[in-house]
Amino acid sequence: MGKFIQRRGRKLNDREFFDKLFALFTKTTEAEGSYWMPEESFDNSGRYFIWAVDKDQNRKRVAEGLKEADADFICGLHGCFPDLIRFTLKNLDEADRLDLEKDEITNELVQLSRELGRYHNK
Repeated sequence: MGKFIQRRGRKLNDREFFDKLFALFTKTTEAEGSYWMPEESFDNSGRYFIWAVDKDQNRKRVAEGLKEADADFICGLHGCFPDLIRFTLKNLDEADRLDLEKDEITNELVQLSRELGRYHNK
């Protein structure tokens, strides 16, 4: 995990971190064009498979031998992950825009304060 959160010996910034997470997501089994679905094992052992299911209902096994809660969580996270990353990056962009806007307004206030100081000192 250490190599994941560092790049050339420095810690990744937020945007780099989420970009790297998304790049890893795209390499998961059938990430493009399928969803992951949990299914109880055929032997009724209480263990679960995870299947990648495409639009034609073709299935590819991703994992097996999981507890139900683990399989549900993994499938749920896999399903919402692209939206979660897009939402996070959109909000990072908005935060950057607001920081820039705040800096511009602060600069304008400083300029106005200087102008008022000149008029007041006359």
